[in-house]
Amino acid sequence: MTAPSTVGHQPHPNRHPQADQGGRAAALGELSAWQLGGPGAPRVLLVTGGPGSGRTRLITDFLGGGTSRPLVVGGAGLTSAQLLGRVADGLVPGAGATAEVYERLAGLDEDAPVAVVVLDVDRVGVLREFDEAAKATRSVLSPLAQSPGVRLLADLPRPQADWLADQLPPGQVAVLDLDEERWADRGALTAQAQAELGDRTRAGLAAALARTARSPLVVRLAARSLRSVPPDHDDPQSARPATPQELPASVADAIALHAARCGADELTLRRLLVPLALAGEGAALPRSLWVRLASAVAGRDLSVALLDGHALVAPFVVPVGAGTRGGAADGGPSSSHSGGQDGGEPAVRLLHPAVGAEVREGLGTAVREAQRRITRALLDAVPGGGPQRWAALDPAVRELLTGHALAAGQLPELLADPGFLLHSPQVVLRAAVECLVSRRVEVPPQARTWLRLAPLLIGAEAGPAVRAGLLEHAWHREGLPELDLGPCLPWRTLWWQSLPEVTAVGAAYAPDGSPAVLVALPAVEGTELAGYDAVSGAPLPFPERLAAPSEGARADARYALTAAQPGTGGSGAAELRIWARTGDRPVAVFLSAGPLAGADVTPDGILLLADAEGVGALRITA
Repeated sequence: MTAPSTVGHQPHPNRHPQADQGGRAAALGELSAWQLGGPGAPRVLLVTGGPGSGRTRLITDFLGGGTSRPLVVGGAGLTSAQLLGRVADGLVPGAGATAEVYERLAGLDEDAPVAVVVLDVDRVGVLREFDEAAKATRSVLSPLAQSPGVRLLADLPRPQADWLADQLPPGQVAVLDLDEERWADRGALTAQAQAELGDRTRAGLAAALARTARSPLVVRLAARSLRSVPPDHDDPQSARPATPQELPASVADAIALHAARCGADELTLRRLLVPLALAGEGAALPRSLWVRLASAVAGRDLSVALLDGHALVAPFVVPVGAGTRGGAADGGPSSSHSGGQDGGEPAVRLLHPAVGAEVREGLGTAVREAQRRITRALLDAVPGGGPQRWAALDPAVRELLTGHALAAGQLPELLADPGFLLHSPQVVLRAAVECLVSRRVEVPPQARTWLRLAPLLIGAEAGPAVRAGLLEHAWHREGLPELDLGPCLPWRTLWWQSLPEVTAVGAAYAPDGSPAVLVALPAVEGTELAGYDAVSGAPLPFPERLAAPSEGARADARYALTAAQPGTGGSGAAELRIWARTGDRPVAVFLSAGPLAGADVTPDGILLLADAEGVGALRITA
């Protein structure tokens, strides 16, 4: 990758704070100067401002204006580790461990710097409980900013921008704060207001709104408010603001003024928005679920208020497809939180994250109680029965429950349910359990085992059957009680024997014809053999008398075993696939985070495994 050679916007001739010309044109000039990298231009440019200030839009407009394409990475919906992985894939492909990524970033060629743009740092993370923006700034942006071979442009919250700027020499970094008056563009806001209001505006209203509103988002909300409640021509004053004092300056003002224009109680409007505000950045709720959760928060039925009051919520929400998030339906990594699943009930999400931030701030200390009420309403939707009830649960409820239960303080008790561990979205669940562990909250031992396996399960995008098998085997090895994982369990672990330094394992027959296991161990000279009963794990005498299955027995066996390529990045991860005699897809898959010393399957269907810690036998049930 080479340095960019062309730009769409030429830098403003005067880049200094004392410049007479300001606004978005000057801000675009700052971005162009960063892109050109000429004398005096910062190597690192950080764009910040309050929610709704338009910092991401500024950069995307700049990138769409004909610039040569830098590496652009969006952080919305990713964990900090996933964001670092995306950056590494683009800049230092093949790097494995985090330390190697940092080392190779630091070694990028200073004479041919790479332009990197990181967007939506404020939306990094899958749970609001973690300050993922701060974590991403330290673990992703800081290594990029410190590398002399990188020219970095990022939009991020003000605290993180200030922290990162303090880590760099002043001549290398600049902070562009869009809330500062010199970057304000009242003309652009007026044009935006005129375009959004259309022919409904009176003379001067758009200009007045642009003077009052603190951000493009507030202009948009005010315009949507006017459009959603058409003017009453018999009484114009009742349907639209008439004076600057009646125009919103902030998101809070927009909520209050719109409720008044609709003749509604502001508290009712805010309660309707609470479930969307607490659901996660960009999350969308099916309409029926939205009504149930809003009613739970309010402590009374709000279905009539919502159904009859579409205009009341219209400025603050947008329709999307069904579901709560885009990405892997099985809870794997998601690239966006703003989409929905195909089909199903229509859903809505908030127009902008700043609306959610205002609603949450308005809750104050009541936010914990709101989370408890939402959690109870979600749990009421869980059907009775065994672990499969979680699989049968509405996916929208399943995706929301982990985050709400964490915020409500009810997650530890859910972690004791193996079905919850098995069927919850794995990326979100991992973040939630890590949050509990970091707070020193006691979690059930089976959840700690799950957390140890989580990187493997998530990295392989393992489905419920694979997750069930790996959890069952890990719990057995750790001496935990047998737990019900439902009908998707691909095997039952028969036994596990701690036996370090195994070099090979193979199926065999005892002299009486019963299935056995032959294990090879290192010896002072050559190899030492040990034998075990395949079903009970009892040691067998005279291992040299054990006989391997014949080729005919192998050919007639119920199952066959193949090994997939080890994982990348030098981890040595292994994947075993178990096949039935007939069929074109494996009936079970075993994943190992580390290398296996050996694996085999007996003709009657017992999977034999050996790794650095010992030997085990699993009866295949798939």
